[in-house]
Amino acid sequence: MVITEALQLSDEKPAVLQIKNTEKSNVIAIGLKKDQVLKKHLSPIPALLVVLKGSIIFEMEGSRTELKEFSTFEIPVNVLHEVTGSTESIFLVIKEKS
Repeated sequence: MVITEALQLSDEKPAVLQIKNTEKSNVIAIGLKKDQVLKKHLSPIPALLVVLKGSIIFEMEGSRTELKEFSTFEIPVNVLHEVTGSTESIFLVIKEKS
């Protein structure tokens, strides 16, 4: 699978593509157009965000972190957060299930 070909960006909402979902892990690709927002949500388990293309703004608890291409970020458990595309962007969210 080529993620950039399989993930169809849309003006209406963030693009989401399930890459892998097993008993042990869940990997999804998310695509955002410039200024598009992945609205506030929680992660019930630890997750790693990996930016594959472009750049994003990760916001939580009043702080903003810009993540550029090939950056990684540990998403904390049960902390409300939001992601905005600074540019057209694609990132992975990798969750290890216990």
